[in-house]
Amino acid sequence: MTDMGVTQEQLQKMALQIDHVIDLIQQQDLDKGELMESVCPIYRESAKNLIHYAAFRSFDARKMQKGLKELGFTRLANAEGNILGSLINLKIIVNTLLGGAPDLTKNEFLSIGEGTQILKKHTNELFGESDKLRRVRVMVTQPTEAATNYNLVLNMVKNGMDCARVNCAHDGPEVWQAIINNVRKAAEECSTSVKVAMDLAGAKVRTGKIDLGTRIKGKKASRKRINQFIRLHKGDVLIVTGKENSSSLIGYSNKEELMKPARIRCVPPHIVNRVEKGAPILFDDGKIEGEIMETGPESFQVKITRAKEGGAKLKGEKGINFPTLDLGISGLTDKDREDLQFVIEHADIVNYSYVNDAKDVNDLLSELKNLGADEDLGVILKIETNLAYKNLIPILVTAMQRKHLGVMIARGDLALEVGWKNMGMVQEGILSFCSAAHIPVVWATQVLEGLAKKGMPSRSEITDITSSVQAECVMLNKGPHINEAISFLDEVLLNVESSHNKKEVLLPRMEWK
Repeated sequence: MTDMGVTQEQLQKMALQIDHVIDLIQQQDLDKGELMESVCPIYRESAKNLIHYAAFRSFDARKMQKGLKELGFTRLANAEGNILGSLINLKIIVNTLLGGAPDLTKNEFLSIGEGTQILKKHTNELFGESDKLRRVRVMVTQPTEAATNYNLVLNMVKNGMDCARVNCAHDGPEVWQAIINNVRKAAEECSTSVKVAMDLAGAKVRTGKIDLGTRIKGKKASRKRINQFIRLHKGDVLIVTGKENSSSLIGYSNKEELMKPARIRCVPPHIVNRVEKGAPILFDDGKIEGEIMETGPESFQVKITRAKEGGAKLKGEKGINFPTLDLGISGLTDKDREDLQFVIEHADIVNYSYVNDAKDVNDLLSELKNLGADEDLGVILKIETNLAYKNLIPILVTAMQRKHLGVMIARGDLALEVGWKNMGMVQEGILSFCSAAHIPVVWATQVLEGLAKKGMPSRSEITDITSSVQAECVMLNKGPHINEAISFLDEVLLNVESSHNKKEVLLPRMEWK
């Protein structure tokens, strides 16, 4: 029995477990040595720590953590930034209690707290040094109006915007340029720094534009344009086709019997040849769910399995997700390659949409090199597919060839891909592995959506902000009340950070009046 009330047997068992995990990590050092050579020098230690953390997570640490807790030691729950150093520190403590000293000559590791400092450095290099009291940055999606309304942009900067996001899926170079000019001008007027990040549209599958034409209405035979959407109910059949100008409504007989199902186009059209019978399909951010019933060379048939009561409207240019299928459409599109020429000339950061694997990352890096992009251009990888999550480690290591790097958790598409019940675990995994790689994370999708769009936040949105301090940046989407949302987020983040440092809960003095 030691002075701590812990038996020698408990300590010896713990020492063996720690040694086992350290051996796993050291083996990874030997196996991945060549891979480390391709990494940018400033990420060399980060890449090693990422591989170390991956080795640690290949071991089921739950029993070990329970034992550590019972002994009053660290449970390694927040140690991803310097995992080997934390394990070595634990080994020293246990061996000291056992009356010995461990041999540490073979180990090179980051000391406790060093990972946090490296992450802070990488965050500053990507988003710029912050002149604000809060650690977490605020990224704001720019509406088209930002091109012509300077005061709108100026107030965004005054209210706390650190990074302006311009989405290449909308508008065009003339509008983008006007938005960027307003952002730069507003930042200068406020004597602050605001980075410009531009999203490549990426290879997203969407519904095609709907054109249902016009109809004659009234005695004077005036023409009125038909509402451009298809209303779908549970049990309806929808034909998805690759043909242009092929949208049509559901047709019923006088007895309300189905005569013909509705039709809608998908883009890109070759998707119709990649789907599989029985696979689930989601439309418009999961608002409509279906199952693929039949496939053919030019179209496939979907049975709607979930839609809101009274029917859900499906409009053109809405997202389509296939959670269980690999459609083979990742990487840069022709539009992305064209838009990149504008991005590298005018933006500080390029946001890479729908990256799925290391090959996609290399595709972007090669294109940046071909276009002569400045090495200081930041790259943010948007993790929004199940494949990207599964390939996260090779994606991160490959991307570490760039100097300034970030990851965005694009929670909208990602939740549809991995399933709602898995989203919390997946989000936690991305945060942990990016912390291990010392790569800043952007917390995105529907943050304060109610406040930005309707002027009133929901209770769950407030809770979401509290969780968002685990990241280095929070992204807001556009809305008529966007400046209220920025100001509110700025204030709440500042308050929350006083009691939270990433995943770690701090304990300030509590006062009750």
